[in-house]
Amino acid sequence: MKDLQFSIGITAPVARVWDCMFDATAYRDWTRPFGEGSYYEGSWQAGRRLRFLDPRGFGMEAVVDENRLHDVLSLRLVGEIRDGRPVADSPLHQTPAVERYVFSTTPDGGTRVVVHLQSWDDGFTDFLNDSWPRALQRLKALSESTH
Repeated sequence: MKDLQFSIGITAPVARVWDCMFDATAYRDWTRPFGEGSYYEGSWQAGRRLRFLDPRGFGMEAVVDENRLHDVLSLRLVGEIRDGRPVADSPLHQTPAVERYVFSTTPDGGTRVVVHLQSWDDGFTDFLNDSWPRALQRLKALSESTH
């Protein structure tokens, strides 16, 4: 398993950053570094399933393990999707990856977002190390734009 962590300070209240991160329209914007046209289907509620997809129907399936409003959201990535269908032999079936987003208020009333990733080292580490900082910069710009 590989552990990665990314963080950013944002000059906006936690509630605003949370809303930008999980709103369906804003999600399409800030996730562009992972793939143009990325979107999700499903619910961010604990115990529910989500599908993260690109316009070609490729992506991941996740289960929301924890959702504490404006505090923590944790996902367990449990499968891959190709051409809109689950991949039967995905390594995520045996060893799910975990994504955990932690939000905290900074002394100046802004927000610190920390993203923890734990996954199998499948050759995507360079992609994640490149994409997550750019995605968080976009989240920052969105969160601060109407604040």
